[in-house]
Amino acid sequence: MKLQMMTRLVRTELAKLRLPVTLTITLLTVGTIILTGVLYTDYSLAYDLEAWEVGTALVSFLFPVFVVVPICWTAYFERRNGFLAYVIPRVPPRRYLAAKWIAAALSALGIMVIPYLASALFALYVKPAITPFERASFDHIFLTAFTQTPLAYACLLSLWRGVIAVLVMSLGFVFSLYVRNIFVILTGPFIYAILENFVFAILGVPQYRLVTSFDPTVVVVDSLWSLAVGPGLLCAVIAVTWLAFAVIKREPVFKV
Repeated sequence: MKLQMMTRLVRTELAKLRLPVTLTITLLTVGTIILTGVLYTDYSLAYDLEAWEVGTALVSFLFPVFVVVPICWTAYFERRNGFLAYVIPRVPPRRYLAAKWIAAALSALGIMVIPYLASALFALYVKPAITPFERASFDHIFLTAFTQTPLAYACLLSLWRGVIAVLVMSLGFVFSLYVRNIFVILTGPFIYAILENFVFAILGVPQYRLVTSFDPTVVVVDSLWSLAVGPGLLCAVIAVTWLAFAVIKREPVFKV
């Protein structure tokens, strides 16, 4: 019975997000495919999947915007119009918020994974094959997988990016439950990513940045464990943010 209720709640929340999420996935998919098919011609490349990396670079920089703006507005407006207070007598608050987060997480996963996979398939099987450019050396993370099993490499990296997208969305989700400024809710995760990027760069450890974990080709990664630092720090920030609002300040979720 509880599982059926949760499933129904998740479907309801997915329905609320259907239009903006579908529109975002469509625009990103078309955009990344076009960029993958156009931008690589200005580079000297040796492998077809390099065109994918070149074509999706802009999305990799702006991804916090794409996974927060289409999703994290719902809780804010439901708080603002009193809908969350209306839900309390009918659905346990924690269950309702859990269903809302699950729907948001699935949406964020789709927003990242589908465009990246589609553009990777385009780079590997649709666009004209790249004439290999002779290089003195070629260094790349997971070099064997990148050169010999590029589709598997693209699938795993796309799924990993989806996981990071869910974490970034979760920060916006926490903001949407407590913050009263929609601008802060929708831009806060992106500003966090920019500040974290700047701080780690100043400290001389760019391999620990969230953007490095999202796109491991931006710097030389000395250890695979370094890719976990950015997501781990983000999890800590999400936890601290929630504690600050819910435990320390005791901000109510179901009342504006």
